[in-house]
Amino acid sequence: MHIVVVGLDHHTSPVEVRERLAFRSSQLGAAYQALQTQVGLQEAAIISTCNRVEVYGVVDSVDKGAELSGFLHSFHNQPPHAYDAALFTLVDGAATRHLFATASGIESLVLGETQILRQIRSAAAEAASHRSLGPILNTLFRHALEVGKRARTETGISRHAASVSQAGVVLARSLVGRLETAHVLLVGSGKVSELAAKNLLDNGARTITLVNRTVERAQELAQHWGGRALPFDQLQRGIDAADVVISSTSAPHTVIHRQHAATAMAARPERPLVMIDLAVPRDIDENVTEVGGVHLYNVDDLHTVVTSNLERRRGELHAVEKIIDDETNEFLAWLGARAVVPTLNGLRAHAERIRQAEVEKALRRMGPLSEREQQIIQALTQGIVNKLLHQPTVRLKERTGDGTGLAYATALQELFGLEHGNA
Repeated sequence: MHIVVVGLDHHTSPVEVRERLAFRSSQLGAAYQALQTQVGLQEAAIISTCNRVEVYGVVDSVDKGAELSGFLHSFHNQPPHAYDAALFTLVDGAATRHLFATASGIESLVLGETQILRQIRSAAAEAASHRSLGPILNTLFRHALEVGKRARTETGISRHAASVSQAGVVLARSLVGRLETAHVLLVGSGKVSELAAKNLLDNGARTITLVNRTVERAQELAQHWGGRALPFDQLQRGIDAADVVISSTSAPHTVIHRQHAATAMAARPERPLVMIDLAVPRDIDENVTEVGGVHLYNVDDLHTVVTSNLERRRGELHAVEKIIDDETNEFLAWLGARAVVPTLNGLRAHAERIRQAEVEKALRRMGPLSEREQQIIQALTQGIVNKLLHQPTVRLKERTGDGTGLAYATALQELFGLEHGNA
């Protein structure tokens, strides 16, 4: 048995290629059925996100990789071999290490991001729901999730803000202290605001108000995130109550001005106001800083923080790769041991069949023998078989400890013509 993965990611292909081979949720049922019935995978799992499309399988032969490439093209109605240059094929140890590296976040577009761990967990659950996650891939994905957890708890690969939205929230927390007691105003309801809201909640924020020109959209997000919505004409009211204002509209001009800040601070001169402008072009007029107690940060300020933090994350790569290497060797030892026992049983059964056939042939030629003489011949031939198989058995079991057991087991299967059902 071999583990094979065929796929592409942001390293090997642009988004317009990835989206042509991506799987929508509604397609997964048909995809798993095709992988089982058409490609003949014994086990299968699909990871399909905006940054990667990968199909994992358990196969008898590594040649199945070419079939998986063909499957990706045909399933998505693409010309044969159209994207072969973007696809990678990894087998056994390389496939295992790739999944573990992906789970740890070092293969992500944003180094160390945590979303991929949830996506891998979801992919495994989806495969299980389609009865495609057998004992090998189940163990592989469970192990990958453990690697991801270790990487994030034992190293700093996911510490320190690595996106502008996340950096804005971390900055707000550092300036106002506990976000649990802070009033946060989000202006705008696009993707950046969604990410900011999620980061705010992850960092303890409990009181979030959303202001948007389309109040229905603000209400929708407020309901989802547990906040409250205000129409845009009540922007001043929202600023008055806020400790932190995070703005990210798509307006072509500034929407928050000096007078907004002056009005807010007139009623609470001792309570500072932190304003974070995530929009390009900018939402907040820079002259708000003329008002005492107002602190303004824009995208350029936050990019400096993000760049510094990403360098700090890169400094953790060696520690993460050590975890990946150790866990890969441990999994391959398990996989090798799984292959070794049936292979050894198959080899011994194969040798025993040959021994019995040759003994019966010899006994027919020798004529009548006493029971004692027959026992001596049986013991002699059994001893020869045992001695011949002893060293290969010991060596093969030893190889399970260094991760090469699977390769040696496969070699024995090929050399002695053992059936895969017995190996």
